[in-house]
Amino acid sequence: MTAGARRFEFADPHQHQRGGDWEPLSEDDFRDRHDRLDKLMDLAGAAPDWAFDLLRIARAVYVVDKRYLRAHTQDGWTRQMDLTVHLVAPERWAAPVLGRVAALLNGLTGDQWTITVLGGAVPQRPRLHFGTAGAVTLFSGGLDSSAHAAHLARTRDDRLLFVAFDDVLQETQRQIAESMGQGKALKQVGQTVSRGPLESSSRSRGLLYLASGVCVAAANRLDRVAVPENGQLAVNPPLTSARPSALSTRSVHPWTLSLVNQIIDDIGGDVRVVNPLLHLTKGEVCALAIESGLDRRILGTTISCGNPRGKRFSGYFNCGYCYPCLLRRSGLHHATGDDPTEYSFDLAELTVDATNSGDLRALMRWLSTPFAARDLIADSPFPTDVPAPAVLPIIRRGRQELGTMIESLVPAKHPLRRFWAPAVETVE
Repeated sequence: MTAGARRFEFADPHQHQRGGDWEPLSEDDFRDRHDRLDKLMDLAGAAPDWAFDLLRIARAVYVVDKRYLRAHTQDGWTRQMDLTVHLVAPERWAAPVLGRVAALLNGLTGDQWTITVLGGAVPQRPRLHFGTAGAVTLFSGGLDSSAHAAHLARTRDDRLLFVAFDDVLQETQRQIAESMGQGKALKQVGQTVSRGPLESSSRSRGLLYLASGVCVAAANRLDRVAVPENGQLAVNPPLTSARPSALSTRSVHPWTLSLVNQIIDDIGGDVRVVNPLLHLTKGEVCALAIESGLDRRILGTTISCGNPRGKRFSGYFNCGYCYPCLLRRSGLHHATGDDPTEYSFDLAELTVDATNSGDLRALMRWLSTPFAARDLIADSPFPTDVPAPAVLPIIRRGRQELGTMIESLVPAKHPLRRFWAPAVETVE
């Protein structure tokens, strides 16, 4: 246990053992409609115990991440947390494995975690049988997951299972999935924490998505689950020195996926988490979507925005000015020469001093500085099977796409252009 840390115990209702200053948590802390939570448990219940326990840890972590406000810490960001989770098969989770779990969480959230496990959890068993899928992929309704789903639909003739999570976007997700034809099942499952106030950063959410996908793949006796994200956003090099602690996420970074797969191996699992789009830029992903049959209307309805779901603007799902929206603009411009998306803001309307031009200013400065492999290595570790030099060409191609987008969409005489002096990349 860590001195000064807040302590949490995640167990089945009425089975908490710690007492004292340990804060009790359970599945009751999720406020999802029972049908959506049951759907996840149906999918998870058909999975082996190792996969169910992995999902249980991820759900416990997510609840703690939402409950413990960063504003209540000394530096306004870093939290110290001791978390005990009751599992079905705790004997699989030896001390070295839990150490890797803590390292994964520390890297994802920027906090200090200590994880312990106890027994006593009761495995959920499915009420329904969803059938056997030939492939499982996470599906957000964004450009990347839609492009990969369309590619699977075009190139495979077996049953595909798309696993989605977002309450706000469920109708959009349904429409996009239906555009791909028959034989594709969309399962929208719950993951919303109840009762506020809640932390807004939610950097552990990606792990919850990964663990849910692993559970579904294991339940279908598949050896892999796809987590599709373009290489630019998966690696996500920070635009500024302040960005790693505040805005950058690492949920699909090669280091993250490698560590998740190592943990799965350690506990006796046989599912691999893979990113099929790692070696593609956003523009190349958009081109894949078009080649796979997604029309312009569908492309325009996908969602990329990085703003919280509660900050949607005038009915538009994409703000147009956050970094994910800027990346989206560059990808669609590269692939189509046009962008069918309706944004809340045009880049030409942004002013120099406005908060909503901050990401564009940071992007311009970043593109004005040469980028090399050493910058990737300094920012984050890379696994041996995906070394940083192998990723550098993706980042550089993406930088070219972003630069072309700025040249095309920010008027030549706009005041923001003073931040724009594109760097000349050197060959290493």
